Amino acid sequence: MALQEQVKDPLRDPVNHDQVIETKEQVDELFEKTVDDWARFYNDPKPATLTAQNLVSRRRFTLEMIEARVAKGAKILDVGCGTGHLAGELMRRGYQAWGVDFSAGMVRYASEHYGADRFQVGDIEHLPFPDNTFDGIVCLGVMEYLTSDEPGLREMWRVLKPGATAVITTPSGVCPFYYFDRGMLKARILARPLVRLVRKPLQDFRDLPSVTHRRYVKGPWVKLLRSVGLETEDWVCHAWGSYGLQRFVDQGAFCRASERFARNPMVSWLASDQLACVRAIK
Repeated sequence: MALQEQVKDPLRDPVNHDQVIETKEQVDELFEKTVDDWARFYNDPKPATLTAQNLVSRRRFTLEMIEARVAKGAKILDVGCGTGHLAGELMRRGYQAWGVDFSAGMVRYASEHYGADRFQVGDIEHLPFPDNTFDGIVCLGVMEYLTSDEPGLREMWRVLKPGATAVITTPSGVCPFYYFDRGMLKARILARPLVRLVRKPLQDFRDLPSVTHRRYVKGPWVKLLRSVGLETEDWVCHAWGSYGLQRFVDQGAFCRASERFARNPMVSWLASDQLACVRAIK
């Protein structure tokens, strides 16, 4: 099912705008190089930058959805756990949490900070757990890097208990801020030779691999979730701002203020990230 066009995200594609990387190993390379950056994003509860604020907001909405539906002491799996911060917070709140991530560097960091016996390298399409193991799953910032959605969704459904909850995030395919950022990015690419003549390249053009970063439209996405036995129960949209403007204007406060519209369908479609809270039907 073609849910969205294949595009490259301007934040995650700062160097080579002609090459799209398709392999999981190359996605792993990207995150291996940015472990410390991801770990720092969560230090400030009210960050000024849009990138950090979006991560903080995503985590907050996810925790709210889980706590509203899953009892303390239950087993939660963080698929794509990254640095383990969310799994660690779930443990602090009384859950039994485990994490898997394709990046060995991320798993190493999580194991060192939140428990060596709770984290392991793993692939969302081949989760190393028996059927019906978990009362909940959180899967944040993972689906958009896959070449296909259904294998990973079916694996999460498999390891969830009947009636269990999952929170799955995806980037929105209709957000106007995203298309504004794409236009700004193209302008920057065209201007880059001139910039190099007068000063050093901008800091954010780092030597990072470009990756496929897919975007999702709500209707087809909800339909696909339902087709694999994941029924949507709650829907939240967040991330209100332009990445292209964040170098000029701190947008963290604007994004926090805009979150009051996260469940308002008349307005929330403007946001760039979406969380689907689903229930496993078995």
